[in-house]
Amino acid sequence: MESKHLQSLVWLRAFAAFSVVLSHVLRAAEVKYSVNDEVGNIFLLSYIDIGTFGVYLFFTLSGCTLYLSSEGKINNFKDFGGFYFKRFMRIWPAFAISLLLYIIFIEIFRAFYISDHSFWIASFLDSYTIYNVFQYLSLTFNFTGPNGLFIGPYWSLPVEFQYYLLLPFALFLMKSNRLTLVTPLIFGAALYYIYQRSFFIIDRHEVFKMGYTFFGGVLLAVIYKKINIRMPMKIAMPLILVVIIYVVLVRANILVIPEKVLFLSDKENLYGFLSLVCVGIALFAMASPISNGFIRIVNTYGEISYSIYLFHMMFIGISVLLITHFEIYGSNLKTIFILLFSVISSYVFSKYTYIYIEKKSMIFARKIVNKSS
Repeated sequence: MESKHLQSLVWLRAFAAFSVVLSHVLRAAEVKYSVNDEVGNIFLLSYIDIGTFGVYLFFTLSGCTLYLSSEGKINNFKDFGGFYFKRFMRIWPAFAISLLLYIIFIEIFRAFYISDHSFWIASFLDSYTIYNVFQYLSLTFNFTGPNGLFIGPYWSLPVEFQYYLLLPFALFLMKSNRLTLVTPLIFGAALYYIYQRSFFIIDRHEVFKMGYTFFGGVLLAVIYKKINIRMPMKIAMPLILVVIIYVVLVRANILVIPEKVLFLSDKENLYGFLSLVCVGIALFAMASPISNGFIRIVNTYGEISYSIYLFHMMFIGISVLLITHFEIYGSNLKTIFILLFSVISSYVFSKYTYIYIEKKSMIFARKIVNKSS
């Protein structure tokens, strides 16, 4: 897969995962868990609370890397089955195991959580049915609801998989040179048009609203393959940093988005557009020869980012149980504890879930598809 050589994309994926984790850490820390506690509010961290932007980055990166790995492999409708099976095995086994672990953890949380049930972290206390479990396992709950069960971040998984269902059709059309560039534009625009017109009554509309980021990532990869222009990493990284700082300033309402700017006056649309800008810059950056301990950790973080996305909420929940039972209170102390415990624990745990669940599932799917071919 060519994207393995695109180190900057791996770094960007690591940043996206960390931004989501940090955002959820801040949600867990921004309340008082007892009369002796204080609201967590570390100035610097509160300004880089850009988890929503991180999710847009994930979708853009997904479309980009999937095109790079799938280009030329969808030649007829028979190829669709192999593509779907590999993508299903890429995300579903790890998701199903995480759901089982959360069902177990929810019972532990219910037994030991002693604070206000209205707090954000107390969503672990929400009731669910066996039918809800099957709704989630079917990756259709963004259409059927209910949303927010088990963990909030699950909402993006059916959206991602539904883009996988659409992508082979786009790749098939893109075999024609006349349609290579225009096809992802049509798919992204059509999804957003459906969102605007509300043709379907569904529980959540992100699959339509955010589709332009996934197919925008596909378009970026097409352009990358057609244009032989690259920029040094020392130029690309500062440019990406400037975009991220702009997102931070918009998120903090320090910079106000002008009204009546077509499409971009919606703050989330702006995040999506800027995610395309970031991935575009990273895509055309030349791989860096630098390798040290920190770079290796970042590379691993990007590689295991899906597992981190799945499991980090469990460790945030555990950290809240620990601070309430051991009275680790105070604005800074509590926030730093939740952050360090959640980031380190989810990183270590996800390294093993990636090796023993994700990687084995991908290898199994590849063997089955190759044998079938």
